[in-house]
Amino acid sequence: MASIPIPRRFRTIIYIPSRSDGTMLEVCLSIPTSSSSKPQAYTGVVIAHPYGPLGGSYNNNVVGALLQWFETSSLAAPTTLSTKKSKKGAAGKRNSTGARKGGLDQDTGNAGAAASPTSAKSAGGGAQAESLACVICAFNFRGCGKSKGRTSWFGEAEREDYQTVVDFLQSGSRTGTSTSHLSNNPEQRDSGTGSPASNRAVFDETGREIDSPRLPFLSRFILSGFSYGGMIASSIPPPLRNPADPASAHLPTTYILISYPAGVAWFLTSGAQGGFYKRARTILLGEQPPGDATAATKNDAETTTATETDTDAGEAAQSKTSTIEAYFITGANDQFTSPKTLLNWLKTNAGLNPPNNLTSGSWALTRPDGAIHVDVVKGVDHFWLDREQELVDRLQAWWSDTHSV
Repeated sequence: MASIPIPRRFRTIIYIPSRSDGTMLEVCLSIPTSSSSKPQAYTGVVIAHPYGPLGGSYNNNVVGALLQWFETSSLAAPTTLSTKKSKKGAAGKRNSTGARKGGLDQDTGNAGAAASPTSAKSAGGGAQAESLACVICAFNFRGCGKSKGRTSWFGEAEREDYQTVVDFLQSGSRTGTSTSHLSNNPEQRDSGTGSPASNRAVFDETGREIDSPRLPFLSRFILSGFSYGGMIASSIPPPLRNPADPASAHLPTTYILISYPAGVAWFLTSGAQGGFYKRARTILLGEQPPGDATAATKNDAETTTATETDTDAGEAAQSKTSTIEAYFITGANDQFTSPKTLLNWLKTNAGLNPPNNLTSGSWALTRPDGAIHVDVVKGVDHFWLDREQELVDRLQAWWSDTHSV
């Protein structure tokens, strides 16, 4: 008789209190259930949904597509994000799979060859790749789905909600490398390699406190969001390597921001969008936030050590942003934020320098250091209805192109 295969993932609904005021948040938690023989980097993934009062929740089509993609894709990445920075930013058309056909130099507008995977690999300098085992949280902001409370006027409460989910995912990092739930050995699952995260209360739908899931030590993060959720995600600082030490360096963090609502952020925040933009600019430009001098020094030192053999002196100058990257993707027909509006926002807040003339249809643009990338997709509006597969295909193409070694 054939044995029943062990499911690759365990998915459950839990409720956690927001750190700002205790509002209960509904969270869909997806955890890998089996370990791999290959080295793995446990990666925390957060997915945020569109604006609640307009029908947004984690049951959204884009959120669901992202969740499924993270659950089923075999993602890998260099041990440090700084190994795959492109030497030249480019804007160019892409083919149906999302691969760049050719490029325009951002500064001169002259035709040029886009960076190929081969040239990118050579830039990696023999870096080691590691498989990513994603621990995923798709959650409902306050007032959405079965989360308690109501949507705030200015978005600050929702920032606290998002940060609460990040803190929850890092609870395993606070208590040690608790990966026993990934073992096929019952004795190891029972004994564990670290105690459960007792400092983060978890509840069921009835409000009864339940045992907190055992979470692994996370070595990197992916912070993502669609529309309003992307605006919130862009304001969340990269998590610290040691959550208990505010002076520790940041984890490598990827921001995936879909249909970023730069054109209507004033409406979504009742005019308080400036605070979100300032935080996003600090993250995307690598500016040092107040009180973070020690962490910035550690980040600089660690990145400089990792890249000291690189002949490109510009790598060292980008040390503050070497652990941060962001991928923006939007539709050319977005009803709320035109590509031009988004590019103006990125020019101000992410240092992206668009050429004077952009081609119509689908095109892509990358900051010279490779840390910021934007895709514009022809024929797609804000909502991606019936285009979800194209969205994840382009996301997969970007990831494969920029994270292979």
